[in-house]
Amino acid sequence: MFYGPVLSRRFGYSLGIDLTPFKVCVYDCIYCQLGRTTNKTAERKKYIDINFKKFETELAKRINECRYLNYITFSGSGEPTLNIDILKLINIIKKVTDIPIAVLTSGGTLGFSSTVNDIGGADIIKVSLDAPDDRLLRRINRPCAGVDLDKNISGLKKLLNNFNGDVWLEIMILKGLNDNLDSAGKFKELIDHLGRGIKKIHINTAIRPSDGYYMRLPDRERLHKIKDILGDKAEITGKVDTKKYSRDLMMIEDEIVELLKRRPTTIKDIAYALGININEAIKIIDKLFSEEKIKFKTKQDTKYYCVSKK
Repeated sequence: MFYGPVLSRRFGYSLGIDLTPFKVCVYDCIYCQLGRTTNKTAERKKYIDINFKKFETELAKRINECRYLNYITFSGSGEPTLNIDILKLINIIKKVTDIPIAVLTSGGTLGFSSTVNDIGGADIIKVSLDAPDDRLLRRINRPCAGVDLDKNISGLKKLLNNFNGDVWLEIMILKGLNDNLDSAGKFKELIDHLGRGIKKIHINTAIRPSDGYYMRLPDRERLHKIKDILGDKAEITGKVDTKKYSRDLMMIEDEIVELLKRRPTTIKDIAYALGININEAIKIIDKLFSEEKIKFKTKQDTKYYCVSKK
């Protein structure tokens, strides 16, 4: 359930909480670094058994061990809002710590009023919005039956009207799909329709390897044109400022494996995320690689490590 802390371009160091088995999601996005969705569903239920007392104890222990955390984040290997226990877990976290809570959602469950209510105690909700129309939604996100853009936007508008925290949008720009200026104009219309409640708009690109066929990075000049169309709240996602913190190194191997289960990662980001020297990270990676526990993929001359499938 717990993983990390991991280093994110949006949230800095965050302690992750994974609420679904791999890979239960509303979408089967072509750019997902975790590969194809194995259980595509919009059913909200208890997906894992949670001992809430043990959760609270483990949370306190993790926070005590991690001397620098920016967020506690509901994310992981599926859609976290599908788990109906998210409301109770948010309440437990708020009782234990004042570290901000972030919920990362595809937005495909926001059409359910229960979802909007259950995540209302978070501090930040980051909502993916990769398609400005249903045609691109089906091509990029490949949603399950019963999910469409109108329901997503209606739910997002309800969230904005009832949520006291910050709502961020993230748009994954994919070359040849949604990076044209016509799509940018449609995104702008949707955002204007949603009103002033959106605090930030993150323009992202699929920098990690995925099983998708369409993964080509847009031209930087085109990203800046899209940013200009979307307005002052839009920013192109980049590297985050990081701080080192002390960690117990005894469990580093296991932590690296757990990290790589969630996302392919460079050696530099592994070192930053775990708070260790990059040379130490290289030694551990070499050992895991020789044991065939991990492998790597190369994209644009950069190695991204991931867990070997056996």
